[in-house]
Amino acid sequence: MAQIVPVLINSVAIIGAGPSGLATAKYLLAEQKISRIVIYEQRHNVGGVWNFTPVPGTANVLGRQRPADRAVDVATANLPTLNTPMYQGLESNLPHMLMQYSDAPFPEGTQLFASRENVMDYLENYAQDVKHLIKYQSTVIAVTPQDIMKSHAWEVTIRHGQNGTHIESFDAVVAANGHCDWPLLPAIEGLDEWSNAFPKSLHHSVSYKNAQAFVGKRVLLVGGGPSGADIGNQIAAKCKHPLLRSQTVKSPYHTDEPDIHDFPALVALIPEQRAARFADGSIERDIDEVVLCTGYAYRFPFLTAIHPKIEEEGVATLPLYQHIFHIQYPTLTFIETPEMIVPFPLAECQAAVVARVWSGRLPLPSQHAMEKWRNQVISERGPGRQFHALEPPLDLEYMKEMYNWCTKAEIAESHTGIIQGKMPKRWDDKSCWLRMMAPEMKKAFNARGAERSMVETYEELGYQYDGGPV
Repeated sequence: MAQIVPVLINSVAIIGAGPSGLATAKYLLAEQKISRIVIYEQRHNVGGVWNFTPVPGTANVLGRQRPADRAVDVATANLPTLNTPMYQGLESNLPHMLMQYSDAPFPEGTQLFASRENVMDYLENYAQDVKHLIKYQSTVIAVTPQDIMKSHAWEVTIRHGQNGTHIESFDAVVAANGHCDWPLLPAIEGLDEWSNAFPKSLHHSVSYKNAQAFVGKRVLLVGGGPSGADIGNQIAAKCKHPLLRSQTVKSPYHTDEPDIHDFPALVALIPEQRAARFADGSIERDIDEVVLCTGYAYRFPFLTAIHPKIEEEGVATLPLYQHIFHIQYPTLTFIETPEMIVPFPLAECQAAVVARVWSGRLPLPSQHAMEKWRNQVISERGPGRQFHALEPPLDLEYMKEMYNWCTKAEIAESHTGIIQGKMPKRWDDKSCWLRMMAPEMKKAFNARGAERSMVETYEELGYQYDGGPV
C-alpha cells in the first residue's frame, strides 16, 4: 500500500550548504512546486566539509591541561567550532569525471584526482544559481515536530551570528549537515587510559592538518580507509621509520611501502609500556604518537525533540527508509548518510527522490513497508554502522535503484508546461567500471609523485575502458 506525504509541501528548510544541501536545493527547485526553500549554513560560504579550517595555536591540537575522562574528549579538545577534516595537500580519492555532479563537469585542466582547492572552486561555481536561498552564519539549534498531518509541521530554531535565536516554520526539513566533523573512536582496550596518560600523543584524522607534529617521532596509525592511506603516506615522509600501520581490513587504497610496517587489528594500548598489542599477538613499544583514522560519527544535535530519539548516532543505524526518509516523520529526510560512496552523484539520486515525493509525484510505501525494509537490511548487515556502508558495488546498485525509482514518478503539468523535474546520472557500464577502478587509479596517480598534478585523464595512467559490464 502506497503512502502519500500527509501535507502539501510548500516550504522546506535545508540544513547545510555543502555538496548535498546544494544538490537538494536544485532538485527541489526543478519540481516548480515548492514556493519557499531556505538553506541554513553555519559558515560564511558554501562547501561544507571541503572548507579548510586551520587549528589555531598549534599543529598538535590535543594538549589538554588536565586529564579527560574519555579519549573522545581528548580527540576533540581545542578543535575549531566549525572544524572539518580537510588537511594540507588533500586530494580527492575519486577521478573528477566520476566525482562530478551529473550536469556540471569539472573545468578543463583539472588534475585527475582534484585537489581540495579544485573542489572548493567547483562547489562555489555549482552553487551560483541557489545562493539566493542561503542564509549564512545561521546555525540550526533545534528542529521540533508539530502536527505532521498539517502544514508548517516543523519549527526550526536558528541562531544567526550573535543576534540571538528565532523560530521559523516549515512543511519539511532536509538534514544535509554531513557526518565528518566528529570522531568515531574504536573500542580498544587501554584507549582512555592512554589518552589520560599522554593526551598530547593521541590524534584523530578529524584534527589532522599536516605532518609537522610527527617529525622524528615513532608513530602508530590505525585505520584502513582512503584518508588513513593518504595521511599515512604524509606522516611516513616525516616520522621515524618505519611508520606502524594497523588495519583490520586492508584498504583498496593500500600500498606496500618500504617505510611503513603493517600490522593486523589493534587490540590494546598499554600506556605503562607506551606499547601497542595487535591481533597476531605482536607488541610494539616506545610509541610516541597514535593517530586514529577510524571514521566519523553521525551527529544531529538539533534533533533532540524527535521521538523516538536518534541515539548512539556513531554506532547505530538511523531510523531511515532507503537511507533517506525518517520512517516516523516522512517530511524529515537525510541526504548522504551512506558511507564508502561516490558522494556528489549519490546526493543527487537521493535529492531526486525527495523532490518527487514531496511534490506529490511519487508515493512512499506504507510505514509498515518502510519498517520491513529497514528490518530486512538490519538482518543482513546488523544493527550497527554497517547498515549505512555501501562499499562498491553496493553504492552503484543503490544509485541505480534510486534512479529507477525516480522514473516511476508521475508527470505533472503547470501553466509553463509539463514538469518532469531533474534527473540524476544514469550509471552505465563505463561509469561503473570507472568506479570500481578508482582505487587502482589513485595508487597509480600517487606513484607519479610531484608530476601527478599534470595528469588529467586516466588514459595517461595507462587505463582504458574496453567495453562491456563490470
